[in-house]
Amino acid sequence: MSNVPSYWKSDLDDIEETLKYLKKGRIVSRSKSAGGRELSLIMYGEKNELRRTANLSSALGAGDKACYADKSRDSYRPTILLVGCIHGGEFEGVVALNNLIKLLETGTDFKGEGNEFLKDVVQRVNILIIPCLNPDGRARIGFPSMVGKTFEEMRYYNQGTWKDGTLCGYPECKKIHPIKDSCDFLGAYFNDDGVNLMHDDFFGKKSSENEFLFSVVDEYVPDFTILLHGGDNTPNLIFKPTYSPMRVKEDIAELDDAIKSRCDAESIRYYITGMDRGEENETPGSFILTSALYHYCGEPVVTFESNQGLVEWAEHKKPMSHDEIYRGHIILFEEAIKHIEKKEGKI
Repeated sequence: MSNVPSYWKSDLDDIEETLKYLKKGRIVSRSKSAGGRELSLIMYGEKNELRRTANLSSALGAGDKACYADKSRDSYRPTILLVGCIHGGEFEGVVALNNLIKLLETGTDFKGEGNEFLKDVVQRVNILIIPCLNPDGRARIGFPSMVGKTFEEMRYYNQGTWKDGTLCGYPECKKIHPIKDSCDFLGAYFNDDGVNLMHDDFFGKKSSENEFLFSVVDEYVPDFTILLHGGDNTPNLIFKPTYSPMRVKEDIAELDDAIKSRCDAESIRYYITGMDRGEENETPGSFILTSALYHYCGEPVVTFESNQGLVEWAEHKKPMSHDEIYRGHIILFEEAIKHIEKKEGKI
């Protein structure tokens, strides 16, 4: 695709090439996807000593969350976890994370642009990166960008087709899970076992991808975790975890406001979602990966939905360019890091 800019590094091979730059950062953990593909956790910074004496449930039962993760030391470094490509066809976040790694390593991203704030922040903040949580799904798509694709093409590659060749679509693709044996073409939403990682069996046998992610969240207890998604031509937005206390949603809302202010200033469309009341609805809201991770670590976990630049659009769903999509992620990273520094009293 000749219209895709050179900095748009979204493929699995691009991740491997980017990891060759690692000198300041390091791979601290590895695992394999359902299909045997590589999962990596990259860390910038210094691991905190959390002095754990109990799991989260027991710590909360004691009325002292510090028994699970003691963040009271002056030496504590605020920690953010950024996770790309939970759905294999939503790879805008992979681009942003590859460019972030290049920036942190060399001082410039793949566009050749610097960013003094992000480059210097690793002196104070731990940045954890999983470039692609669903490499199985990503491997099923042989092109680098959804920009310029039709809504139907996006549906085909993301959710796949039923045995009769019709599009699975959303939300019908969630009515059978795992979906693998019901598909003609297994969409990139799913790992090679047909599991949608957002709707895993969190209380039973989890997918290998989520076993990896949950182990990371439990070991490092990030102050903020962001799962990077694409949402056709939605304005950029954050979904708050449905099943979490209001204090967590209010914490996220503060970040929401900061991001929107930045995006408004740069004419990048951003939308602030409401406070989902979860179980108060007649049909309770779905208990998805964000809520499950919150209940595992007790810290905010959000889904970031990025515009994907499709050709079809309504007035409220205008496509963004590659540059706008990428810039929206950089604003997200900057404001999220500022937010956790402020929350932990470091600025």
